[in-house]
Amino acid sequence: MNCPNCGRPLAEGEVCNCINEAPVNAQPAAEAPAQEQYYAAPVPPVPEQQYQQPYQPQQNYYAPAPAYVPPRTDYPEGYKPKRKYAAVLLAATLGPYGIHNFYLGNKNKALTQLLICLIGSLFMGLGWIAAYIWAIIDAVELLIDKQDVDANGFKIQTFEEAIVAEKMRAEKEAAEKE
Repeated sequence: MNCPNCGRPLAEGEVCNCINEAPVNAQPAAEAPAQEQYYAAPVPPVPEQQYQQPYQPQQNYYAPAPAYVPPRTDYPEGYKPKRKYAAVLLAATLGPYGIHNFYLGNKNKALTQLLICLIGSLFMGLGWIAAYIWAIIDAVELLIDKQDVDANGFKIQTFEEAIVAEKMRAEKEAAEKE
């Protein structure tokens, strides 16, 4: 096998380093005028065309959102489910003191709200106002089902679900009496 540029015989797998030399078959280049001299940079050999991967969009660097897990409704024996209407009423009336969060079992959130209300009241009542705004936001979240689980991970019962549960309980008691 011979080098395509200089014609030198090459061993199997050997690569010739004759980049700056003119090819054997090439015609001599036209000489530049004497007053102008051009610098000819060495031209690297063209690599064989490689297979290009089809376009693939860049993968996300963030973790995908976990799939929605519905709240648990398999209440254990003796567990009293929390009622949404009670939590909303507590948030609207005694919300700045965090009573609705105590009811739902969110003790840390309730204590934080209570401390903001009590300690912040020393500063012209601004803490009470901030805690009340927080309670109103909690009440709205409860109403639009953004917050639909209690601290134990069980579903907070809506008014309709509570009525259905009471009917089922009454029917069960009536069936046991018969």
